[in-house]
Amino acid sequence: MKMNQLTWIGAAMVALTLTACAPKAEKTAAAPAAGGAAAPLTIKFGSDASYAPFEFTSPSGEITGFDIEIAKAMCEELKATCTFQNQDWDGIIPSLLAKKYDVIASSMDITPERQKSVAFTQKIWQAPSKFVAKEGSTLQTTPEGLKGKMVGVQQGTSQDFYLTKYYKDSVIKRYKTLDAAQNDLVNKRVEVVFADGVTVTDGFLKKPTGKGFAQVGEDVSSSADKAILGDGTGFAVRKEDTELLANLNKAFDAIRANGKYKAIADKYFNFDIYGQ
Repeated sequence: MKMNQLTWIGAAMVALTLTACAPKAEKTAAAPAAGGAAAPLTIKFGSDASYAPFEFTSPSGEITGFDIEIAKAMCEELKATCTFQNQDWDGIIPSLLAKKYDVIASSMDITPERQKSVAFTQKIWQAPSKFVAKEGSTLQTTPEGLKGKMVGVQQGTSQDFYLTKYYKDSVIKRYKTLDAAQNDLVNKRVEVVFADGVTVTDGFLKKPTGKGFAQVGEDVSSSADKAILGDGTGFAVRKEDTELLANLNKAFDAIRANGKYKAIADKYFNFDIYGQ
């Protein structure tokens, strides 16, 4: 009996030795994306598509605009398939954190307050804010000049927070979308609207509904209050998605270097939207 056990043990040891010496199967390496880092096969973007010319819905129902085309160019660099969904502004960060999408591409100013909740890419573009009113208006856009005046703004935007802080004596009417605020301006329910400057000059004022309206007062640059107005706009991701953030930044650097950014910008603007 002992002799049989020894024989079995010896055979087992030989088998183990042969197994150890056999060549191991090679693992298939994942295909690297731009910059040598692995990228997700699909990146889901959320955007409030009511903010022309940066993000809006075409007559065919497609979400498009400057920010969207920039995002698509970045996706090409990452060799990733990207999808875009419409999301109301007031729920845009909560929906990101709830993982309904991976990235916010929606003209979002980079501010310290928002950085508490999300991580931003580098700056995508930068522009001042503007007031718009009936052409020929003599309104003074200082806090004193707009005392008691009806001022429209999209709720939850940097412009909303700026009015709240500095225009305490104005009657601030907050709207779910910028289009709704501008419609009330046309229908004389508010006297002036405060918004991102490009959406005023290259959006509303170029539409048929904007005929007879114009910018009033001076531009309000981000330097007026960077804590509120930010330091340019960026794409936002969840804080834990550090690899995705790094890949987006690399892709943005690539399209700035290869001319794709400028080519897209030239389709929408006759000035440098990137800013200083």
